[in-house]
Amino acid sequence: MIKEAEEKLEVTLPSSYINILREQNGGYIRFDSYPSKVQTTWADDRIPADYFLGIGKEGGILESQYLIDEWGLSQNIVIISGSGHSWIALDYRYKGEEPPIIYVDMENEQIFELAPDFDSFLKGLYIEESSIEDSYDPQEEREWTKKELNTALSSSDEQEIISAADYLCEHSKGNEQFIKERIIELLQSPNLEIKQLAANYAYHFKEMGTFSQNGIKEIISVLRRDDDLDYYVDMYFDEV
Repeated sequence: MIKEAEEKLEVTLPSSYINILREQNGGYIRFDSYPSKVQTTWADDRIPADYFLGIGKEGGILESQYLIDEWGLSQNIVIISGSGHSWIALDYRYKGEEPPIIYVDMENEQIFELAPDFDSFLKGLYIEESSIEDSYDPQEEREWTKKELNTALSSSDEQEIISAADYLCEHSKGNEQFIKERIIELLQSPNLEIKQLAANYAYHFKEMGTFSQNGIKEIISVLRRDDDLDYYVDMYFDEV
C-alpha cells in the first residue's frame, strides 16, 4: 500500500511517517497540538494536530490531489491532517525526500512552515491542557436521556454530536443497538465532516467491542457504498 501510494503521489514518504502508519494506519492521536508563532483561525500560539490521515486504496493521503484541485492549493504537497479550510501537509515543492511540514489555511490565506521534517514535527507535538479545560462543560457529567442523545446526534452541530458520542463511549453497555443505529445514521449524513466524524467513532466503538460481527458488517456495508468513506474500511476495519 505504501509503494502504491508513493507511486500515485509521485513522492517518497518520510520514514517516520511510515513507521507510525505501521503502528496505526491513520486516526486520532493523544498529542493533539503543535506550537506556532503565527496566529491562525484556531489559536494564537498553536495548531491543532489531533489526527493523521492514513493510506487506503482510496482516500486518506490519496485525497490530496482532490483537495488541491478543489481549494486551489499548491501542487506537490501531501495533506496528512486537517479539514474544512486548513490542513497540515508534507511540502514536496522544493525537496523530494524528508520534506518540511507546512500549515495551510485558506480562510486566512496563510501558508508557513511548522517543522523542517516529519520527525521534528512529531517531537514537537504536545497535549494542549488548556484546550481540554476550555472545551469542558459540566453538562457532560449529567445523565443524558435517550431523547437528548437522539436530538444531539440528529443535529448538524459537530460539538453536540461529539459530546453525545463521548457520553456513549462511557456508557456503551446496554446501549449497543442504539449506538449502532445512530452511527449508521450519521454515516449517511449529507455533511462530509459529520460522516467522517461518525466513521472515526465507528472505529472507536468497534475497538471497544460495542458492535457485534453483524453490526460491523452493516457499518462496513454503509462505508463501502460511500466513495467519501470507503477508505475507512481499509484503514480501520477487517472484512467480516
